[in-house]
Amino acid sequence: MQQETIQSDSAKITKDMVIADILSLYPNKAMLISEILMDFGVHCVGCGASGFETLEEGVLSHGFTEQELDQLVIDLNKAVVLETLEIKNIEDFSLTLTDKAVKKLREIMKEENKENSYLRANVLAGGCSGYSYDLELSEEKTKEDIELEQNGVKILVSQESAEYLNGTKIDFIDSLNESGFKFSNPNATKECGCGKSFS
Repeated sequence: MQQETIQSDSAKITKDMVIADILSLYPNKAMLISEILMDFGVHCVGCGASGFETLEEGVLSHGFTEQELDQLVIDLNKAVVLETLEIKNIEDFSLTLTDKAVKKLREIMKEENKENSYLRANVLAGGCSGYSYDLELSEEKTKEDIELEQNGVKILVSQESAEYLNGTKIDFIDSLNESGFKFSNPNATKECGCGKSFS
């Protein structure tokens, strides 16, 4: 992904920034930032220390290494860069379902009496590799959603998740060892063996 190069240096999160300043710099991403920090193991977000403690001080005082701190800074910048980025050409966005995935989704929609629902594909903070995929059936569509349709399945992707999911293929695996939806994402630098988490 080219997000790091697109983000201006003046808006980039660095390890010497005060935690409270990071949250105020990105108010629309404060929840996501706090979730990332909490999942990482830094719980200064809600306490008085966040007003004067830098990200580096908070991380290192909790016993984490410099390398872990560097990875946290990368993860935070990946998350907040979507604050200023938008998919300018929606027609350039793609997300593909395999025939097996479409078939399984139709079965699920029929079982749950939601044949007219959208399949919402999201990226959430967390998971064993930093980000996790989330699929849900939704009746709601917002004006920020990108809408696609494949073989009669209507798909929604938020602008926030689109940058992470562009070019992704979703398959359905049903074998002795595993069963479920599996993502092949060209934007992922590292993926968990479960196929549901990436960075």
